[in-house]
Amino acid sequence: MELERLRNIGIAAHIDAGKTTVTERILYYTGRLHRMGSVDDGTAAMDWKPQEQERGITIVSAATSCFWRDRHDRQCSGPGDRHQINIIDTPGHVDFTAEVERCLRVLDGVVVVFCGVGGVEAQSETVWHQAERYGVPRICFVNKLDRVASDMLRVVGQMRERLAANAVPVQLPIGRESEFVGVIDLIDRQAFLFEEETLGATYRVQEVPERYREEVERWRERLIEAVAEEVDWAAEKYLEDEPLSEEEIRRGVREACIAGKLHPVLCGAALRNRGVQQLLDAVCDYLPSPLEVPPAVGTDPATKRKVERHPRADEPFGALVFKIQSERHGDLFFLRVYSGTLRARSRVYNANQDKMEHVTQLYRIHADEREQIEEAPPGSIVATAGLKVSVTGDTLCEKRHPVVFETMQFPNTVISMAIEPKTQSDRKKLDSALQALAREDPTFQAAVSQQTGQLLVSGMGELHLEIIRDRLLREFNVVANVGEPRVSYRESIRSAVTVQETFDREAEGRGQFARVRLRFEPDRTAQGIEFENRVPRDRFPSHFVRAVERSLKGGASGPLYGFPLINIRAILLDAETHPVDSTELAFEAAAAGALRKGLDSGEAELLEPVMQLEIVVPEPYLGDVITHITTCRGKISEARTRHQLRVIRASAPLAELFGFASKLRSITQGRGTHSIEPLEYRPAPPDALDFAL
Repeated sequence: MELERLRNIGIAAHIDAGKTTVTERILYYTGRLHRMGSVDDGTAAMDWKPQEQERGITIVSAATSCFWRDRHDRQCSGPGDRHQINIIDTPGHVDFTAEVERCLRVLDGVVVVFCGVGGVEAQSETVWHQAERYGVPRICFVNKLDRVASDMLRVVGQMRERLAANAVPVQLPIGRESEFVGVIDLIDRQAFLFEEETLGATYRVQEVPERYREEVERWRERLIEAVAEEVDWAAEKYLEDEPLSEEEIRRGVREACIAGKLHPVLCGAALRNRGVQQLLDAVCDYLPSPLEVPPAVGTDPATKRKVERHPRADEPFGALVFKIQSERHGDLFFLRVYSGTLRARSRVYNANQDKMEHVTQLYRIHADEREQIEEAPPGSIVATAGLKVSVTGDTLCEKRHPVVFETMQFPNTVISMAIEPKTQSDRKKLDSALQALAREDPTFQAAVSQQTGQLLVSGMGELHLEIIRDRLLREFNVVANVGEPRVSYRESIRSAVTVQETFDREAEGRGQFARVRLRFEPDRTAQGIEFENRVPRDRFPSHFVRAVERSLKGGASGPLYGFPLINIRAILLDAETHPVDSTELAFEAAAAGALRKGLDSGEAELLEPVMQLEIVVPEPYLGDVITHITTCRGKISEARTRHQLRVIRASAPLAELFGFASKLRSITQGRGTHSIEPLEYRPAPPDALDFAL
């Protein structure tokens, strides 16, 4: 496979926008599947876990690979005439947003699916900004245009308004709602009408119907203007009144899309098999190959210098572990190969852990199926078995050419529940299962509570914990008592404080000396304790700096209730060493003592997780819903109209939102829907202190 014909893409969206159905149709039309699966029937190939099939939602990201013909050769048959598309179907529920995060980290492009009725919804924004953070080019697919109240152009307006996206249609729908029968390509000025009897596999290509021609020309001109605004060579031709050919328009859209300056918008109805083949064409036309994205940038662990790795086989090998899947016979590690070639039965260097790893087998993955391969060239997304110490975010490379790629940041957990094995024999099984789940899911944690001595498992929401509990009981056969979910509080400091701490004593027959001066500041952007060193390297060796950082980040708990610390920046202002007695252990102890002093004098405070809500309700129930939000200590930030519905955006503490779904159903007689996602941690009110105990 030539690299310029390779596409590594993700399918991402808000829950129920139809992204898994889009993926199923893609696999059917590319010949990867011979029968269309259904999310509602639990037969979707990409939703292979029992929990996904039962609930009709995607819980874990699933990878697959398929081939698509070239736009200009509809009859092509050889592999050389086709594009290979590696696809990762991601979850839409906010509780599993870490799955989206780590996939976007390694993808070259993403198809963001929007519901033609719901438009830009809460998780749509989260996914969009995640892709923006990693600089991933995006194309948009407005789905479900066969539904009542669907409106593609309204959704495009929402993209521009709420996402600040330069969203530009490259297609228009033919017909509305139940009469939606096809799409019009604005560039080629062609209409595609899909045939019901072949499940959309065949379609008629004809001229644009007379009643759409004026609208098509108007939107086509807007598309050309958008390209001219973002692409220099197109602007020159446009200003000189030279017409752009179809291929030039397509080339301009591609360049602007890859640069992140323009987002082409397509449309369809995946469930009714309309518009998917044109979406595949757009993936090949507008999203980049590995050759067209910036090189992977990492750091040399020895020199700390920036290192670039390009997608070439003759460069030193470099890959990122972005996902671990727990399996009965050993973990499966998903890798993105950025440079060089990875071969089965080879040894590689884990630069994060400073350990050698043995790659036993390599696989190309299709959902829960695997195909054994002998090597993975640059640009590949593959899975491997045999790794022992690697975790999500680790870099694999050659020891002679070490590199550490930027790792991934995951949000703090917001909810926990107690779990206790029923018998002593179940304890070992439970410990083993929890370790496997923690390796697999970076947003899942298990720890013993310092206050109660209970074993607590923590996650991103009620559904997340519910799935964890189900997997423990069903997948790992653990018999355990599980408590009710409860809020995961955090602690921080209110004000900045500077402290000095000296550790000077004798241990194991030798002196131990260390002196540090640290400043601790509140920092709302810090996930935990962020460390910064301001002592010059010639005065303070790097291994002592690492000891101070290790001590500060080593899981210290708050002074109020022992909850984990967040939102703190620790700045090392000064340090003093002894030519003989200074050790890493001494500096770890000094840093720990300084942290305790800083917490005691920096006015510690309890923080609670605050969630962002988006609630969609019929107009008659608006007042009652707003009243209930207010009783939950919620604050309304926006209320807007969507046809006969009202959309409310608000924030409220998680502690007040247990049972919110049931209450909303009761208030709206089952007609209200909502989504909840973590927003931030805020200071908790005084009465929350007693509740936290």
